[in-house]
Amino acid sequence: MKKIFNKMCEEFKLGNLEKSPIIINGGITNKVYKIVTSEGIYAIKIINKNKINEDKTYLQRIENSEKIADIASENGINTIGAIKVNNKFVQIVEDNYILIYNWCDGEILLTKQITSDNLEAVANSLAKLHIIETKNNMNYKTIKYKKIDYKKYYTILKDNKEEWAEFFCKNYDKLNEIYNKVYLSYKNLNDNKSYVHRDLNRKNIIWRNNIPYIIDWETSTIDNPTIDFFNTAWFMSADVNEEKYYTFIKEYLSINKLEEDINNAVYAGIIYECNWLEFSLKRALEIHSNDITEINLGKESIKPSIIEIINYYNKIPLMINIFEKVKKENKEYE
Repeated sequence: MKKIFNKMCEEFKLGNLEKSPIIINGGITNKVYKIVTSEGIYAIKIINKNKINEDKTYLQRIENSEKIADIASENGINTIGAIKVNNKFVQIVEDNYILIYNWCDGEILLTKQITSDNLEAVANSLAKLHIIETKNNMNYKTIKYKKIDYKKYYTILKDNKEEWAEFFCKNYDKLNEIYNKVYLSYKNLNDNKSYVHRDLNRKNIIWRNNIPYIIDWETSTIDNPTIDFFNTAWFMSADVNEEKYYTFIKEYLSINKLEEDINNAVYAGIIYECNWLEFSLKRALEIHSNDITEINLGKESIKPSIIEIINYYNKIPLMINIFEKVKKENKEYE
């Protein structure tokens, strides 16, 4: 890998490599390294080639996503977006597709460390992102999620004795019941569109001097903001700690009003996790790749995803109650 990084530093004028690259905790899709050069400190993301091979539009979607990070920054939202070189964000070095970022010193907070002030700051940033007027000259295709056939995976896994497979099969009926409601809710959402992050959880926020810097924009796009709102509120509020959820919603609604039937829309808030579960199932079953690391990541992700989906579903009545409480206090909804 050092050879690749040396060539990258030379080609993109990042300075001379002064220390060996260090792999850091990034997402579970791509690898992220920290490098120190004579010119500065950078984070280097190496894009998973399996994702590129599966989806011929993947690289263009990353280009589009990084444009959204730039637009967010231009509108007063603190972001860490990829550095553009030769008018593009994705660079190629010896058949590796990479994104280059300026290193941001700071910390990623644990769930128990997140305060009301932190929640207000994130809700404020998310609401500001959702009210930015989208540009017509950007090449985006609106995402249309196809309905997942979980029964297909149940049929494949019903005789599999591995723990992750047994857990999936044990919870299949409940999962299917929930997902049918989630997908119906999703189909019934209105046509409101905005820029969305789609993965705004505590791990994608670096805090420096109590200011949030939002990272990992590669899944951002133009989509219905309600899904992004409920998904973020869930993950930032410790799975609907009442006080934290109330704080997040109150701040968000002070800036942006959601034009949806909340009793319906709240179910759609977990559709990202449902899609991630299918991605993990495909990984575990070697549908995406026969790479052992990919397979194990898939297997390890399945149980947490199912638990997340069920917990979210069980908390929906509480979410609605808190949302209605905030609405009554907010004169904009009268």
